[in-house]
Amino acid sequence: MNANGRIINRIFTKSVISIIVAAMAAMLGIVIDGIVIGRFLGPESMAAYGLVMPVANLVTLFSGVLSTGVQIVCAQRLGSGDIKGARKAFSMCMVITVIISVILISVILSFRNDIVVFLGAKGNSAYLLPYASEYLLGLAFSIPSMLFLFEFNTLLRLDGDPNRIILAVGVMTVLDIAGDIINALVIRGGMLGIGLATTISYAVAVVIVLFHFTKKDIIFRFSFKGLQLSDLKDIFLTGSSSAVGSASAVLRNTVLNNILVLTVLSGTAVGAFGIMNTVLSFSQCTMIGIGLTASMIAGMLYGDRDRTASEYLVRMTVKTDLLLGLSIGAVLFIFSGQIASIFGNKDGQAMVELAGRAIRFYAFSVALYGINNSFVNYVQGMKRMVIANVYGFLQNFLFIAVPAVSLIGLIDTDAVWAAFVIGEILTLICVVILAAVNKKGMPYRFRDFLFLPNCFDLSDEDICEISISRQEQVIPASLEIDRFCRKKGADAKIRLLLPLFVEELGNNVSSYGFGDDGKNSMDIRVICDREGFALRIRDNCRMFDPVEWARINEAGDPAANIGIRMVLGMASDVSYVNTLELNILTIRI
Repeated sequence: MNANGRIINRIFTKSVISIIVAAMAAMLGIVIDGIVIGRFLGPESMAAYGLVMPVANLVTLFSGVLSTGVQIVCAQRLGSGDIKGARKAFSMCMVITVIISVILISVILSFRNDIVVFLGAKGNSAYLLPYASEYLLGLAFSIPSMLFLFEFNTLLRLDGDPNRIILAVGVMTVLDIAGDIINALVIRGGMLGIGLATTISYAVAVVIVLFHFTKKDIIFRFSFKGLQLSDLKDIFLTGSSSAVGSASAVLRNTVLNNILVLTVLSGTAVGAFGIMNTVLSFSQCTMIGIGLTASMIAGMLYGDRDRTASEYLVRMTVKTDLLLGLSIGAVLFIFSGQIASIFGNKDGQAMVELAGRAIRFYAFSVALYGINNSFVNYVQGMKRMVIANVYGFLQNFLFIAVPAVSLIGLIDTDAVWAAFVIGEILTLICVVILAAVNKKGMPYRFRDFLFLPNCFDLSDEDICEISISRQEQVIPASLEIDRFCRKKGADAKIRLLLPLFVEELGNNVSSYGFGDDGKNSMDIRVICDREGFALRIRDNCRMFDPVEWARINEAGDPAANIGIRMVLGMASDVSYVNTLELNILTIRI
């Protein structure tokens, strides 16, 4: 009865689907803008749209830092049973989001023309300045909603309400499409109207999400009480690799835009790059969703120091990246021309044809991007921040910008498109090299790519892990725990209580939580560390908090659920948390 990873595989599958859908829908605002601009406002507006994309990347930088940072910090604290700590981190994140939003809006409103010139509206492309400036003005007010929407994407998943974010971005998508079309065909508000339509639709989505916080049984509740700068520091440090990745992407796109402006001397190439970036951003949402899922679950496993489940997570992540990445890449390659044509009309035919060629190049990098991005997210969840930061910079800037600059004189615009493929290949090679250095040999198993931090210092002999999917497995599990305790030289009290706790709690979970469909299971884990023995029981059954139950029923029938009362009375510490639709009970004796 070894650990079989069923729970990890199930929560990964459920989480990744909802996060991918939400991430893709959250990006639809920018994609829809690109389609409507290209179809109805002409190639000049499309080129201006491409120039403004680095600003969208900048917003992604802050959203990445905050959403990834607070997600991982909260997951780590929930994994160790610290609900109060998770709530404090959430509240601090909400406060800093408002502050950053005000600063970004103020800067854009004050210096938007200077920003657009810096991004490439100069020289032969100076005519793009008014178009880009108007779009940036309308888009600026969407920044708070964008930040909150990205943060709530994974937080609501941790809080057991993933469908709400999908509903919110679904409504947002409908409103943005309607707003853009009305602006282009009826109001004729130009680029300013396009930006404002996006702002309004994102704001409505956030309002829908906020209704989550009217529910009673939720983890995350905002409060000014207990706010600490140390939580803010933890969020920023944990999310720093997202900042590095997003800042690198901003710098990369700025460099590539200027290469196209100064070398190719063509607004057509800039517009084509804008189309490619839009397709890239939208298609990458799938791979980003996989990475976010990996970092979220990795954070939970970090709090629990679960090496076995970490290996299952890495295996599941890589397989999913390959399956979806190759599928998306094939679709992009086969239908590149049709996809590019969505963003243009007959006046921009040359731009569309060049964009189709760019998309065909990019198609070869999708699966590789997914693996590399998931690697960065996973090590981020494991608090290997130096590795995450270095690889985020290499993947998103250095390994793309250098090949593009080096090859632009040889193969013209193809240098920019090919650089994305070259960059992912170089990043993956570096991942393998790092794993080889850690192992001191050639890595060929998933466990060779775990990159676990020092807190995972327990040996296999210090851990006993058992998975249960049927009630008749509870007694054998209890006997195995007894053998483990004797092997580790536990005293008589430990040898009595741990097997007894497993039997009582295991029977309770399997009797009342397991269904007939075979989808429910329970992972039992006992560790022996410097602090003594600890028992952790994790199951994917319906929510049940034994600590809260005992408190509520303290004056009731003392014979009811006597097993739970006995465990709570004899254990020195008991903590419970429900996250990712999992019950996690941690007990120390």
